[in-house]
Amino acid sequence: MKMLKRLGLFILILFCYLILREMLNFYVLAYTANPYLGYTVLFMLMVVLSYFVLIPVYKISRLSGDPGPVRKRKKELELVEMRLQRALKNPYLKKISFKQPKFGSALERYEQTTAELAKRTEEIRRKYIVHLFYSSAVSQYGFIDAILIFSANVNLVKEIFTIYTGRASGRDLWQIMKQIYYSVAIGGSEGMEFAVEELISKLGSDTLKSIPFFDKVMASIAGGFTNAVLLTRISYITENYCRMTYIGSTKDLSPEPKLILDATRAIVDEPIRYIKRQLNDIARQKALDFSKYAINPTRTVIEKAIDKFTPRQADSEREKKSVLRSIAVGVNPLTYLTRHRKRKGK
Repeated sequence: MKMLKRLGLFILILFCYLILREMLNFYVLAYTANPYLGYTVLFMLMVVLSYFVLIPVYKISRLSGDPGPVRKRKKELELVEMRLQRALKNPYLKKISFKQPKFGSALERYEQTTAELAKRTEEIRRKYIVHLFYSSAVSQYGFIDAILIFSANVNLVKEIFTIYTGRASGRDLWQIMKQIYYSVAIGGSEGMEFAVEELISKLGSDTLKSIPFFDKVMASIAGGFTNAVLLTRISYITENYCRMTYIGSTKDLSPEPKLILDATRAIVDEPIRYIKRQLNDIARQKALDFSKYAINPTRTVIEKAIDKFTPRQADSEREKKSVLRSIAVGVNPLTYLTRHRKRKGK
């Protein structure tokens, strides 16, 4: 067991080293061109890390604590009663004018109350998973990919804690944060093999494989799918912590792999279907200017797919703009952050 922990720690340190090295290479490249450009890039990288990672982590630490599920049945009712009292002050339940049930056992009333919170959590989960799928698919730098994964996980955890009006205790929060680190480390590596197989079954055909950049697009989409699966897992672990009242061990918080995969497929199935339709359109074109796809073919394919196949409705238009912002973050978080601050300043 000790050997496994040491191996896990070694992999984590190695991963952090590789990400930091890539960031430093980016800085050195800019510094070589111009010292002031190098300092500017370094400063902007620190701003990006603070905005997307450090600030959300700080906000989580400021939330009130939640004792989490108990491991003794005799203490379960006490926890249920405490959470029902907390639900009376829940901002989201007040916003939707939810009235807590007055009849039934405490556990039954608790299940009805948390079922309402679970609906909102599902909406939040879908938003983050779709956006991470797109942004990490178009990302071309490892350190940007790591920031995107870490940011999506931390912000999603923060929002789930906020919905349930409480965060994990220090020890349990550390366990959740470790799972997030593992997601960052695994993203685009161990899970890639499964993701590629999954996508080949959906997108692969002799016609599509004739597209020169098909393999590159497939690898990028597979990376996005892998990250989406890992984010789904973290979201369910966090929600289970906030919703479950009794567990035999911490393993009970982790959902079944099949549940995670099915939930992710249900969320990203539509984006993948759009991408497939766009690739089919490209394959049918006899005269195609491949220079448009030279720099970032995945981004070009996705943007054309979104523009061509997204329904023309008010809600869909808002979703499209939101997704395009996610793509912009994946391509260049520095540019996105600058534009975002300008909009806030107006």
